[in-house]
Amino acid sequence: MKRTALINEARSWLGTPYHHQAALKGVGCDCIGLIRGIYAAFGGIVELPADYSPSWHLHRAEERLRDGFKRYGTEVPLMSARPGDILLFGFGRGPAAHGAVLIEPDIIVHAYAEAGAVIASRLSGRWLAWRRAAFAFPGVED
Repeated sequence: MKRTALINEARSWLGTPYHHQAALKGVGCDCIGLIRGIYAAFGGIVELPADYSPSWHLHRAEERLRDGFKRYGTEVPLMSARPGDILLFGFGRGPAAHGAVLIEPDIIVHAYAEAGAVIASRLSGRWLAWRRAAFAFPGVED
């Protein structure tokens, strides 16, 4: 799959309502579901734990989200992340707890509960500070 196709697919999810644990474009998704849905559009399947609560990451140190992505993608240095890559974010000192797709050097697409939908956000300020890891989708090509 080409980076440009990944970016276009991510953009096509904009406006999808936020819905915890869902992964259906135009119907609902959370941040993990958005990434799963984009990958599924290219034939990929990601297995997840049966259930995860919206606050699964609170008061925990283990990197469950990051470790899960290590099973499917290739971790890349944060400073080397390129459009089409996945970025993981942590809030405060906690583990990575949120995912997004970088669509431009300074723009992410993500399902954000506070916004109630999949939105595009500038990668600056707090989002820049909250970055924890970057991954390339499996099989991505330039």
